Amino acid sequence: MDAPTDAAPPPARLPTLATAARWYAAAGIPVMPLHTPTACGCSCTAGPECGSPGKHPRLQHGLHEASADLRRVREWWRRWPQANIGLATGGSLDVCDIDTTTGLTRVLDVLDVVRPAGPLVRTGYGWHLWFAANGLPSRIGLLPGVDWRGRGGYVVAPPSVHATGSRYAFQQPWRPGTPLPVCPPALRRLVQPAPPPAPAGTTAGEVADLDRYTQAALDGEVARIRAAPRPVYTGGRRVSGGGRNNAVHLAAFRLGQLAARGTLDQAEIWSRLITVATDVGLATREAERTIASGWRAGLRRPRAVVSRARRGRAFMR
Repeated sequence: MDAPTDAAPPPARLPTLATAARWYAAAGIPVMPLHTPTACGCSCTAGPECGSPGKHPRLQHGLHEASADLRRVREWWRRWPQANIGLATGGSLDVCDIDTTTGLTRVLDVLDVVRPAGPLVRTGYGWHLWFAANGLPSRIGLLPGVDWRGRGGYVVAPPSVHATGSRYAFQQPWRPGTPLPVCPPALRRLVQPAPPPAPAGTTAGEVADLDRYTQAALDGEVARIRAAPRPVYTGGRRVSGGGRNNAVHLAAFRLGQLAARGTLDQAEIWSRLITVATDVGLATREAERTIASGWRAGLRRPRAVVSRARRGRAFMR
């Protein structure tokens, strides 16, 4: 199958970043201002050291502050008129994020189409396929070169500027008020496969205990990440303090071990890990890849969790 080309008839141009941000917000999609690529790298404090120029939030609390409030959106773009546009996914919009031509071909094969239905965005290196949100979690590595942005995720939207200098643009139009296509069942099964069966002997009481245990485990991992040493750069190269990346990987690994039991909400866990990772200085893309790597490793090595009731019985023996 041939990938959509840049020769596809473009839709009407979005006139400015500020206007586009208001259009998205008016359609009910939560918006947030992102940093902007510059000749020196990125408008953020990392500048040339930024690993994700123009793709991470300007707001202190990032994704958690995304809003469809038009007054707030106007204020943001009056303050930062050149801000790229981030759209929170999982509420009204889900996005299949494709980084390579091979990835696009794989997705089109899954969908069994030559060209997908609905809005199609050309990014700096790949494509975004827009779908109506239907409760799916975000997932990294859905297919090689393909991620899913659902609950707890976000995407960069047209007419934002990519680090290459090109602009995100619709190859197939998005029209406010027009219903987005539903995620086809074949693609949905890839995003959210059936959970693995619970280990033999698990009881309802143990699941309840696991929820509390998981929250405590997540809080502990967040604290460890914040306590890890911050990276130090010299001449554009990291010379010390890689501990925060390692802490993020280890946190994702340990929580992935718990997730192997099939009782965790991956989107909620990843959202918090990504937030704390970017708070301590990791680029968004680096954080996502580190978390994905640790999570996959943890899923392969499930951690046994014993309920308080079982611990009590063992103590009394």
